[in-house]
Parts: sequence; structure tokens; C-alpha cells
Amino acid sequence: MNKRALGTISLLLLAAVGGAFQASAQTATPTVSPTPTVTLTPNGTATRAPFPTRTATPTNLNDTLEIDLGDDFSPDLVAAVGIGTGGQRQFLNCAVEVQGGSLFSDFGPQDVQDIPDFRVMLPSICSDVEIKAEDVRVYAPNGTQLQPAVFSQIDVDNGGITKYMAGLPLGAFLTPGRWLMHLMSPFEYDLYITIPDITQTIFLRGTLNTGILAGFKPFEQVRAFAYEAINGGLDGWRFTKSFEFGTNQFGFRVVSLNNLANSSIIFVGQQGSVYISNAAFQGNGPEQDARVITPNVIAQVWSAQPAQQGSAPTANGNVTERTDWRGVVQVYVPAGCFTMGSDVLADINNQIRGHSARMVCISQSYWIDKYEVSNAEWEQFRLDTGSPLADLPSYQTSNQPDTPRVGMTLEEAMAYAQWRGGRIPTEAEWEYAARGPNSPLYPWGDVFSGQANIYGTAGGTVPVSRYPEGVNWVGAFNMAGNAGEWVADCFDATYDAQLVTNDPVGPCYGTNEMVKGSSFGFNSYPAQSAYRFVNPIKQRWFDVGLRVVSPA
Repeated sequence: MNKRALGTISLLLLAAVGGAFQASAQTATPTVSPTPTVTLTPNGTATRAPFPTRTATPTNLNDTLEIDLGDDFSPDLVAAVGIGTGGQRQFLNCAVEVQGGSLFSDFGPQDVQDIPDFRVMLPSICSDVEIKAEDVRVYAPNGTQLQPAVFSQIDVDNGGITKYMAGLPLGAFLTPGRWLMHLMSPFEYDLYITIPDITQTIFLRGTLNTGILAGFKPFEQVRAFAYEAINGGLDGWRFTKSFEFGTNQFGFRVVSLNNLANSSIIFVGQQGSVYISNAAFQGNGPEQDARVITPNVIAQVWSAQPAQQGSAPTANGNVTERTDWRGVVQVYVPAGCFTMGSDVLADINNQIRGHSARMVCISQSYWIDKYEVSNAEWEQFRLDTGSPLADLPSYQTSNQPDTPRVGMTLEEAMAYAQWRGGRIPTEAEWEYAARGPNSPLYPWGDVFSGQANIYGTAGGTVPVSRYPEGVNWVGAFNMAGNAGEWVADCFDATYDAQLVTNDPVGPCYGTNEMVKGSSFGFNSYPAQSAYRFVNPIKQRWFDVGLRVVSPA
């Protein structure tokens, strides 16, 4: 852990349980997975064998930090999220190295303690000249061709030279069997890699915010506790957040966590599975990667009770409401399908964009705030937490207790949502909540005649309960106009082109954050629910606020 281990695991975890839950099986000693076997042959032919189909865990809305890749999960999708170094030592062991056009082979895997999150090493192809994706072909054990993970890293141990690498996608760990990497340039060579079954708990990090948890029990519920380094780990570790999720029938889970590269995470399964993930890769020895938590701590983690869920829901006509545990009114959105996007709404400019129409299904019901988050509600967050993420600049456009709180970054909006026990909606969830199964142009219908605060006539935002004539199908106010609202997805044209139909979640690569719902400063055209506002990252906007979704 840099210079300081994430030690005293039980004490840290007990402190986290006390802060994360209102109140909180003995684990077996893990066994070491076999190292993948590697075979190099010139122009060889892979022996192809069937491999089991692994489906993704169904979305669990209690897991506010999750990316779910859908039922058609394949390893190459994770490669698109990123695999590589992210400031750590190399993730992959170079089994084949090309230097100056000459080939060198290293059949011996490096010490697994160099990379504590990787108990099974993935050999790779490395080069002193750039490797492009088209230079390498990857074949899964059943013969399916997949996209290689291609990236570069600075080799700090060899004069700071840049090393180019091609490896199996991160998700290859989920597919045991004999894989083939076929190098096409500068000469042809085959690298065979046998991935064994995962027999112990592991956590695999990508370069960005996504990783794969594996080796847990089938359908095991897992509670996780994240810590961030203080002064690079020299002065210890600070608890930041907790979350809970379930694994799928193979004991896997794809998760996403902000600041993953700098977070240490303790995963505790309800059936006794445990994994402690160190944030730093330099200088880690066995004592810094202990996966032993005393049974009494595991018991306390799983005897803790979740935070209270708020008042019982009440029905009012076709609208069902509840008050969450922070006193915020939410309306119920049942699972269902709708037409997302539009084929008749073209991009307005580089910021205001449409997207193609397709039928999209939201598989799980959820609650969404009836109103935009107000200044008064945000102030409660600031007073309750003292978090620097709650300190926002003041805007004349929104400074009354009952007007929308604006001016937060997406990160700050997510912090507020987590404090509420919820999260920022995906774009699909937001648009479904706004439009419903009938998919009108606006939340209230297909014609605008003054149902929202737009055109700038109010000079800014108005109280969140104004414009009842613009209420939508579930009873939410101001989902067009007044203040724009953050969504969790980032704009990605390549992802859009896939026309994902089940619970789409656009990937985020640190660019192009998105806002829905327009605001008081625009006319009625971009206020149509299909439009999205595409913005640079980490920006504040005087007309952008938020609303929160919570599990049903």
C-alpha cells in the first residue's frame, strides 16, 4: 500500500460498519488458483473447446455503484471500459516481447505478489513499437473472435520507455479454457493461454472505474467498504462509502466505483467469502494483502441493518408516492418498456443532441424524486455531512429554499444521491420516468402550451412545485424546463449505435457528461424528453440540478 499497508482490517471494517449501517460465517482459507499455461507456436492452430455461457447479474438497484452489462455479456465489452496500468505496475505479464523486430519469450510468470489483485496472471504481447488493435486477433475457447485489450504504459524500471501491450480482455477471466492470441504484425505468431476455473475470490481492476469481482458463492450477497488513501497512503486510509450487491449464478459481478484506482475495498460475502483489495500495487507483500477477517467481524457486518427506507407508499389515483428516510417525496415508476429517443429530432448543435428511436425496457421498478432537489434539501445534506462536496457556489438564479439547487458537478450530485441512499438515474431511467410507456414528446403530452418554465421568462428557476399542469404520468414535476438534471451516463456515439434495448447504461470515459430536461434558459424544442445536453466534464452550470432514484 505505497508505504503503508491497509492494515488492521477488522478495526477498519468495524468502524465502517458503524457508519454505514444503523446496526451490521467463518471464512475458509483461500486456495491459490493455478497459473495460466502458455504455449508459443509459429502459425499454430488453436484447439477450440466449448466454454460455459456466463450471464451478467441482474441489475440490483441497491447497488448504486454498479455497471450491469446486460444478458449478452461478453469479455470484450469490459475491454472497452479499459484495462491497463492507471498509475500502477503492469497488469499483464509479457509472455511475448518484440524488441527491434526480434522476438523474445518469457515462459515464467512473474511473482503473483507483484500484483495482489491478480491471482491468475494473464500473459500478453509487448512491443517497443506501437501495437494496433488490427495487429492482434483474439479467439475465445469456442473460436469466437473478440477485441484485444491494447494499451501502452511507461516502464519506470527501464528508463521510462513506453511499452505497448496487447492482452486478453479483462472479462477473459470469466471464460476458462484455451485462448489464442494471434500476432499478425510484424510477423505471425500464436500465443496460447489456458485460463483455469476461478477457485478463489479475486477482484480484477480496469484502468478506469470498472472491475470484475469473481470467485464468490453463487448468488451470494456482498457488502463492500471502500477506503481512499490519505497522503497517498502514508498517513492511513479513510472510509468513504459502503454498498451492497449480489453475485450471479457463477459468483461474478461487474462493478464500477468512482476513484477505483485509488480505493482499497473490503468485500464481505454473506456466505463467508472475503476479499481485501489493495489500492496500490508497488511493494506489496503477503502481509499487505491479507484476506483474513475474524468471524465476529463478519457476523457484525451481516447483522447490521440497512438504513431505514422511509414511509410506506400511498396511492393517489394512478400515482404512488412515499417519503424516503431523508424526508424527500418520491413517486413510483413501475418496470416497463417505452420508445426511447426519436428518429425525427435531429441534433440541434454539438451540445444538444438527439438519439435514434428504439424500444427500451427497464427491468426493475424504482422510485424517483417527485420534485427537483431543492436548496433546502441540499442544505440538509451539507449540514448533516460537512462534506466539501456539499459546498457549492451561490447562484442568483436559484437561491430560495424551495427552488432547485443548481451549480453542482456530477460528482457532487452523486455524493448527494448516495447520502440519500440512492443514485443518479441512468439516461434511460430518466427518460422512461419522464415519458412513460406512451412516449410523448414532452412529459405531459405532444404539445407545448406553457406547461413548463422555459424561454427565460421567469429570469431563473421557480419553486420545484410550480407548473402542476406539466406533471408527468407518474406524478413528477418539472421534468422539462426549470432546471436541467444530471444523468449517470456519458455521451458515447459508439454505444448509441449499438441500440441497446435492455437497461442501457452508456459508458463513461471521463468525457461528455449528460444532462436531461432542458432548463429555463431554452425554448420548447430542446425541452422534448428525447434530447440530451452533452457537456465537458467536471463543470458547474447555473441551470443544472438533479433528482434521485432509489430501489423499489
